[in-house]
Amino acid sequence: MAPAPLKNDSKHVNVVLTGFEPFGSHKTNPSWLSIASLDNTILDLPEFKNDNNENNKEPQYAYITAHELPVEYHKVPTLISALHSQQKAATACAEVGECEAKNVKTYYIHVGVGRASSFTVETLAHRTGYGAPDNASYQPPSKEVPPVEGYEFDPELLETTVDTLELAEYLKQEKGWLCEQSKNAGLYLCEYTFYLSMVERHRRIAAAPNAGTSDRVCLFVHVPTVGNPYSLEEIQQFVRDVIGRVVTMY
Repeated sequence: MAPAPLKNDSKHVNVVLTGFEPFGSHKTNPSWLSIASLDNTILDLPEFKNDNNENNKEPQYAYITAHELPVEYHKVPTLISALHSQQKAATACAEVGECEAKNVKTYYIHVGVGRASSFTVETLAHRTGYGAPDNASYQPPSKEVPPVEGYEFDPELLETTVDTLELAEYLKQEKGWLCEQSKNAGLYLCEYTFYLSMVERHRRIAAAPNAGTSDRVCLFVHVPTVGNPYSLEEIQQFVRDVIGRVVTMY
């Protein structure tokens, strides 16, 4: 029997955003610049009402935290694990006066810089296949094994629970963004971070199969560099549109 979906007893959801530090030719990184101002903020959700939400109480707002990640294979696993382990519910409840809530759903939305000209919504991530050096000049020794130890027995491929085709079409048709679904996240720190986040969710389900599978959702989106063709303010709005759609639909 499949685990029952988590019932959200709260009027809010938690959204954990991550972006990256500069790397390579990127002297600044729009993935971090686009989310930094959202740290410790509350996003109202009335315009994203979902009439088909039957399992969960309709969230009224999202409590957002934002975190800048290093572009380093050995540091990211610990940081992603910590983000999944830390429960932001207490902080969020204190902010909005909702401390009686028992279950608060958490969304992990990871942002990276991708190709110029469009946004992409990533669908899946791999355990192996990484070979490019990181900011610490560390290069995975083989594409046949995970970049760091500790993931030898996890699934080779993990896929988000978000319908990325639907999300990309919504962002393109309803919001007017140049956006498409992707099944190739690049096999660098972006894809690795996405994989690590989904591994944390996967391990949580394996450890407590009767606790429900919908208490957390993982997603990765790539944004273009600033000016190609969007301004930083427009990229920031895109991220807000992603949050609004994902937390009310998934």
